[in-house]
Amino acid sequence: MTALSPYDRFRAGLRRSVLALGAVSMVLAPLSPSQAVAQTVVNVGQGVQPVSLGLNKTKVIVLASDAHDILVANPAVADAVTRDARRIYIFGKQVGQTNIVVFDGQNRQIASIDLRIERDIGGLEASIRKYVPGSEVTVEMLNDNVVLTGSVQTPQDAAKVERLARIFVTGGEATTGQYIQSATASGGVGGGDGDVAFAQEDRQRSQIVNLLQIAGEDQVTLKVTVAEVQRSVIKQLGINGIGRGSSDGIGFGAFGDNPSGLGRVISSAGGYLLNGGSSVNGISAQLNAMEQAGVMRTLAEPTLTAISGEKASFKVGGEFTVPSGQSVTPDEVTNIRDANGRIVDTETVEGYTTIETREIDYGIGLDFTPVVLSPGRISLKIRTSVSEPTFENPFHLSGDSASRGLSVVGIRKRLADTTVELPSGGSLVIAGLVRDEVRQVISGFPGLSKIPVLGTLFRSRDFQRYETELVVIVTPYLVRPVARQALARPDDGLAISSDGAGNFLGRVNRVYGHMETKLPPGRYHGVVGFIYK
Repeated sequence: MTALSPYDRFRAGLRRSVLALGAVSMVLAPLSPSQAVAQTVVNVGQGVQPVSLGLNKTKVIVLASDAHDILVANPAVADAVTRDARRIYIFGKQVGQTNIVVFDGQNRQIASIDLRIERDIGGLEASIRKYVPGSEVTVEMLNDNVVLTGSVQTPQDAAKVERLARIFVTGGEATTGQYIQSATASGGVGGGDGDVAFAQEDRQRSQIVNLLQIAGEDQVTLKVTVAEVQRSVIKQLGINGIGRGSSDGIGFGAFGDNPSGLGRVISSAGGYLLNGGSSVNGISAQLNAMEQAGVMRTLAEPTLTAISGEKASFKVGGEFTVPSGQSVTPDEVTNIRDANGRIVDTETVEGYTTIETREIDYGIGLDFTPVVLSPGRISLKIRTSVSEPTFENPFHLSGDSASRGLSVVGIRKRLADTTVELPSGGSLVIAGLVRDEVRQVISGFPGLSKIPVLGTLFRSRDFQRYETELVVIVTPYLVRPVARQALARPDDGLAISSDGAGNFLGRVNRVYGHMETKLPPGRYHGVVGFIYK
C-alpha cells in the first residue's frame, strides 16, 4: 500500500474532525440567529468579493480551488485560518477594513476579498424596537459611524432613538475603538519585551448621523384669549364754600375739596382754614353732587402657528416716541483777530439743548414655542401681552424752554409668561386677576362737620370704586394644511354699499357676515374672528 504524504494525512484527519463536529451539531440545540449569521458560508470565485463581518464574529469562505497561500493585509483587523484547502475561516478582531488575497500552488490568485469589519447592529435594532414601539427605524454602519434612517411618530421618539444609538457607540464593544499599537522587541527570537501604547487622541470616535423623519403631526396653532372688564363708580356729595368773614376779630375761609388731594400739602389739598380778620366780605357756597359709572371691556384673541420646537412671534400695535434724556450744548464764543493778532471782535454761537428719545411699543403680542410630546400632549412656553397708552398718570418734564411742557404718557399692560402642558384642543387659564379698589374721602370743618344732620353743610364726601377682572386662556391645536378654498376670511360676504344707499338710507355696507352671502355652505368649520357663520 502506498504511504500517504504528510499533506494527505492532514487532509484525512481534517475530514474526520469535520465529520465528528457535524455529528455533534446534529444533537445540539438550534443556533440563535446571531450564531447563524456568524457562521454564514460565503462562496467566492474570480474577481473581488466584498464581505461584511461583525466585530468578534466569524464567517466561512468557500473557495473554488485549493488554497496554498493566504495574505491578510491588516492582521490587526481580521484573522484568516484554514483547516481545509478550500475553506477559510475569517474572524473579525477590530472595526476597520482590510483585504484578503488567496493563491494556489502555482502562485496564481484564486480569490480576492474586500473585508469590512463592523459592529453588530442587531442589538441596537432590537433595543429600538423594544423601547420605541411603532417606529420604523433602519440602522446602518458607515465607516464605523451609525446612520439612522426611517421615521418616528414624535420628536421625543427621535431623541430616544438617538440616545440608544449613543449608548451603542460609547459602551461595550465601542470602547475598543481603533488604536495604534507600537511594539519593540529585543533579545532575538523567543525573547524580549514589548510596549503597547493606547493613545486616547489616536482613537477613532464613532458619530451618529440622525436622518430620522417625524411622521406625526408637528405643527401647532395656539389661540390665546385675553379678556378684561373694568368698572368704575364715582360719587361726590358736599358743599364747598369760598368766602371770608369776621366776628370779634376771628375769620374763617373755605375752598374746594378733591379726593386727589391725598398726599399733597394742605394748601393744595383743600379744606377749611381759620385765620384772623377785621372785615366781612361775604360768604358763598357751592353744592357738588355727582355720580358717575363707567365700564370698559378689552378682548384680544391672537392666534399663531409654529412647527414643534420652533419659536414664533406675533405683534399687532404700534410705537410712540418719548423723551428719555437731554444734553445741553453751551454757548460757543469765538474771538475775531486782525492781521496783527489783536482781538477786535467776538462771535457767539448760541448753545442748544438736544432731547434724547426712545421708542415704546404697545399693542397685542404673542411669543410661544410648542413641543409636541405625543399626539395627546403639547408643551407650550408662552409669553403674551396686551398694552395700550394711558393718560391716567402722565409724567411732566420741566426744564428750559426746549423741554418745558412735555408730558410722557404711561402704558397699561397685561403680561403673562409661563410654561404649560396641554392636549390638543384643551384649554387652560394661565393667568387671572380680580381687583376691587375702594377710595373714600370725607373732608370738612373741624368740629362742625361732626354735628349730626347740620354737619353735612360743613363737609364733603367723595367715593371712588374700581373693579377689574382679567383672565388669560390658551388653547393649542395640532393642525395640518388644508386647501385654500376650505378657509374663510373676515371680509367674506362684506360688500360696500352704493352711493344711493349710503346717502339716503344711511347704510355703510350691503352684506355683513354669512347670512346673505352667495358662498356655498360648509366652506369652513370653526370660529374665525367676529365675522363667522
